[in-house]
Amino acid sequence: MTEAEIRWKLRSGRWQRPMRGVLVTHSGPITGSQLLWAAVESIGSGAVLGGVSAASFDGLRGFDGGPVVVLVDAARHVTRRPGVIIRRSRHLGSDDVHPRRSPPRTRLPRSVVDMASWAPDEDDARAVLAAAVQQRLVTVAELRRVVERRGPLRRNALIIETLGDLGDGAHSVAEILYRKIENRYGLPAARRQERIDAGGSHCHLDVWYETWRVWVEIDGGHHREVRQWWDDLARQNAGVLQDRLILRFPVHVLRTEPRLVAEQVATALRQRGWEPDL
Repeated sequence: MTEAEIRWKLRSGRWQRPMRGVLVTHSGPITGSQLLWAAVESIGSGAVLGGVSAASFDGLRGFDGGPVVVLVDAARHVTRRPGVIIRRSRHLGSDDVHPRRSPPRTRLPRSVVDMASWAPDEDDARAVLAAAVQQRLVTVAELRRVVERRGPLRRNALIIETLGDLGDGAHSVAEILYRKIENRYGLPAARRQERIDAGGSHCHLDVWYETWRVWVEIDGGHHREVRQWWDDLARQNAGVLQDRLILRFPVHVLRTEPRLVAEQVATALRQRGWEPDL
């Protein structure tokens, strides 16, 4: 086609140009996948998707949205693109980038570590590491190898600490926060995600002190569906009927008032016969 024909397609709205050097040959909405492709193609040779933009293609759930993230070689100068965050890296070899996948992108363990390093706060950094492991997309060992290969990162100590918690069996940010409260305030070690019979059906308890029959439930949801809400109440009712003492805390209280959580759990345990080590 001639340049005149292309310009006519764009002027008439039959085609679109979302970024420099990229044409979309239809008039309808541009999909998220097309936008990711457009960013990589606009920047050109050596550009790869990174962070959440790469991880979403490899199955990570719960972190969609936000600007497109593209990685380029550290020595390369690239002008800005609308809606695109351009980051530079010295580590874009085959250990970090899929050699054959399309669109070109970092391998999932690298993508997850980058997301944790770039996260706006520490809880978000912990959340992405926990989610990737919990969704069984990566292993703790794979994430550790990325950290070791990359050298010091932003939030390096936090990432290493969180991977240690995940390696010890923690499954979520709430679980990691609660474990720190136990250690800091001298509470006994509880069993996590214990499967129990709750009135004819089986469920998992967030934190279970079996010897003293104290159950701590951590509520991370701000908006629950009615069915989920009732399931939680039914499970709690069954616990009461089975002589379990139940305490409930929203996850933000674990973060903002850890002493209060520890004091209330300790009081419940002492009522059931626990004697703290002095």
